Amino acid sequence: MPAVQNTAIKKLMKEYEAPKILDYVMGRKNFDQVKFKLVIVNDENEVKRVFATNLNVKEENAQYPFELYGKRWEIETSYRVKQDFKARTTSKRYVVRFFYFMFSACLYNLWILANILVGLVVLKFIPKEPFITAKMFGVMLYTICSFLDPGGG
Repeated sequence: MPAVQNTAIKKLMKEYEAPKILDYVMGRKNFDQVKFKLVIVNDENEVKRVFATNLNVKEENAQYPFELYGKRWEIETSYRVKQDFKARTTSKRYVVRFFYFMFSACLYNLWILANILVGLVVLKFIPKEPFITAKMFGVMLYTICSFLDPGGG
């Protein structure tokens, strides 16, 4: 995970060139100290980044935790966006809760598919980040539904 940019970490960032692996101890002496490795790397824009890890990393593989975290970030973002599609209910009935869960999973997958299709048709490639936001997708669905059923009975 990214290391907190406190004074000590900033000093180490200035002192060492990337890639560099450092053993680091954090916490008060004789109390709650934690030992881990600090990994200093440059990102794709040559900006120095520092990660804290308990993995056994060598300098020739220093980029590995940085790449791993990038994948984790995508997963966490995906999880956070899925929460936007989640239906809220106070029902204690399993069937109702399960239906809402499955419906929200379908909506999420439809949103992903819409982003892929728009990316391929409009941009001619699949973008890393969604072209259509979750909110915009919800507005589009609402507009389409109101167009299909104007409420006249």
